Amino acid sequence: MGQKQKKILIIDDEAVFREAQSEALTRCGYTCNAVENAGYGIQRLKSEHYDLVLLDIMMDPLDGWDTLDLIKNLPQGPEIPVFMSSAKVVFADEILRFGEQISGFIKKPFVDSEICEYINSFFEWYDAVLSDASGAESKGVPSDVCAEWILLSRQIRALKGLKEIVNPRCIPDETESEEVIFARKLKEIQQLIDEKMQKRASIIHDHPPLLLRG
Repeated sequence: MGQKQKKILIIDDEAVFREAQSEALTRCGYTCNAVENAGYGIQRLKSEHYDLVLLDIMMDPLDGWDTLDLIKNLPQGPEIPVFMSSAKVVFADEILRFGEQISGFIKKPFVDSEICEYINSFFEWYDAVLSDASGAESKGVPSDVCAEWILLSRQIRALKGLKEIVNPRCIPDETESEEVIFARKLKEIQQLIDEKMQKRASIIHDHPPLLLRG
């Protein structure tokens, strides 16, 4: 599929960012729809197909994380790649709680060329993953196994990227310093990545037509 066929839903309560993202990605050849809150976004997702959702974190009355839960509870929700976007940085606890559900993170403000490059890079990678899964299924690999391999590949790629940009700040307590807590949480994130890599490696071992991606 060419990138002009890709359809992106933008959910952001700030008109300036809604319009900026939509205009930038439209110039890149994508079809974009932009809405200002979770309710309108969910309505769109229930009635239309989207290849990607760009979701702002800091919204009212439902923030991006609550909206993410609503999206992932839709019948097709787990299959929809979601990129979070925010002027704030992501914390380790957010990655541990939500990192498995998202596919990327875009920092505000952004340069038009950078957001296009980031989205293009994701679709180039993801289209290859979907093509590999389709090829494996044609060779007899069960569809549910291919779906799990796709999800694990997407999660591994996202978690690795999030780990690189995680905010090092943590709330210290009476027994551990901020630095110690952050180091522990980084280790937990890496353990989560390792677990998913092991699961994917096991699938690949049992079903050789599937490949190692990312």
